[in-house]
Amino acid sequence: MKLTARLLPERCCRLDRCTVAGRCRISVQYLVLMLVVALPAALVAQAQQTKETIRFKLHDGYLMVVEARVNGAGPFSFLVDTGTTRTVIDPELASQLQLPAVGEVNVTTVLHYRQDKLVRLQDIRLGQASVSGLGAIVDKLTRQKMLAPGIRGVLGEDFLSRFDLLIDYKERVIRFGEPPPAGERCRFEATGQYQGAPTTNRLLIDVEFMQVSGNKVQLQLDTGARTPELFPVSHDSHPSQPWGSSMATSNGANGVIVHSNVTLKIGATMIPGQDVVQSRRAVAFDAAGLLPAAIFHRIYICHSGGYVVLNPVK
Repeated sequence: MKLTARLLPERCCRLDRCTVAGRCRISVQYLVLMLVVALPAALVAQAQQTKETIRFKLHDGYLMVVEARVNGAGPFSFLVDTGTTRTVIDPELASQLQLPAVGEVNVTTVLHYRQDKLVRLQDIRLGQASVSGLGAIVDKLTRQKMLAPGIRGVLGEDFLSRFDLLIDYKERVIRFGEPPPAGERCRFEATGQYQGAPTTNRLLIDVEFMQVSGNKVQLQLDTGARTPELFPVSHDSHPSQPWGSSMATSNGANGVIVHSNVTLKIGATMIPGQDVVQSRRAVAFDAAGLLPAAIFHRIYICHSGGYVVLNPVK
């Protein structure tokens, strides 16, 4: 069976700065977002709920790497990425585990077009939190491995969305099966639109930029992003008014503008002092940009209820 998938434009997930002639020069590296429009009916995944605490390693202050088991083998290092809609596994591990192919996926990125293999995972688990019968895309993960060396795959929202979980960046743990904490419940949308087609396994949250009065946009909550990012101003939901903040720029078609000391507002929660990257590269995306999960100390994601609690008190 052949399927159609889209690797949406590679996401800004690392922002390095150095001062050049009194200005900031921006170097951006990227991860990818995968959207699959259709999957074989035979791939009906089932989750095993549990109350479990999983420790993770933190790379560069924002990338979470956990130890997962696949079909009883492992553990293997996986990146946890709420911005990726489908779980991904590298070709060497797929071959090592002799994972059965169930089809092909037509993948389109900004840079190229290719076909990737789709395989069936009998079981993938973090501790006792497991999903059986999950379809995974086989990909080399070249850029992801540059950012998090040693990973063998990416756990996407097709796995994570089956659980309610608390991410604690200070303690470096993910807590599955936690009861909802006290705090404001900010709604998210689990589906979006990309080129007229619905997207699923999403965490789309309304965010207001206080330096642009009255403008609210929808951003993807993303554990694979390092800094808040807005895609080009051609996006319908972008702030159209001037920014009341300082900025630095980099030149070229792939250059960016960085707005400094920006305050974000989500519900009643204020997040001050953020650098917001505004891309110049034309992209097609189902959100106006990216909201890094790591700008919060703790975040509770209630997939079953469709809301998040930001920085809940212990």
